[in-house]
Amino acid sequence: MHFAKSAAFALMQSASVLAATKQVMVGPNGGLTFSPNTVTAAVGDTVQFMFVSQNHTVTSGNPNAGCTPNGLFNSGFVPAPGAAAAGAAAAAPAKAGKGKNNKMIRGENAIYLDPRAAALPSFSVQVKDTNPITVYCAQAQHCQVGMVMVINPSTTGATSLAAYQAKCAAAKANTPAKSVNGGALANLIKTPAAGTAKAGTNAAAAAPAAGTAKKAKKAKGKKAAGAGGAATAAAAAAAAAAAKGN
Repeated sequence: MHFAKSAAFALMQSASVLAATKQVMVGPNGGLTFSPNTVTAAVGDTVQFMFVSQNHTVTSGNPNAGCTPNGLFNSGFVPAPGAAAAGAAAAAPAKAGKGKNNKMIRGENAIYLDPRAAALPSFSVQVKDTNPITVYCAQAQHCQVGMVMVINPSTTGATSLAAYQAKCAAAKANTPAKSVNGGALANLIKTPAAGTAKAGTNAAAAAPAAGTAKKAKKAKGKKAAGAGGAATAAAAAAAAAAAKGN
């Protein structure tokens, strides 16, 4: 019994040591591609998608219906600065909220990307079996123009890379998944408090309003002063006329 337990433990330890991480670049060189576009992964391996540029998704797809999710996993829309933008942002002072290189992630992810982070944003998926998994980007028409890949592709049939590319190229719509699931996002930060941006907006709006009110008050004062001066002049003229008559 003791030997059997030891053997099982050793097997588990061996499997954990042998498990590998396979990296896939999402949008390298600003292009609409996954690189590599095929990956062979064993059970227990992790496929780590690194978001290099633009705004993309990593969405598992139905091989028989191009650019359509199958619910296995989905990263949601994840923006990422290019290397040059990230370097420039690293030298800039920290800024909260939305900026040129700090963009809100579209859809269900209420999160922001911090362009000053040393590591790229990523989405990691653990492989549970060796069945083929077709993957696409659900942003705009990225899927139709070839931003697709296959994990453990078959050599023929719907789950081969060539067949899936052809199926997606003919798709009439690029359908995003409804929620983030099936993997782990990293190097992302949460949205700033909703009240912060709102307060800033209100303060900015209040400043011109205060200036306008101040100007109106000043104009009103000038008008009143003018009216008072006119009344004084009229009274003086009347007094002079009366004196002349006497």
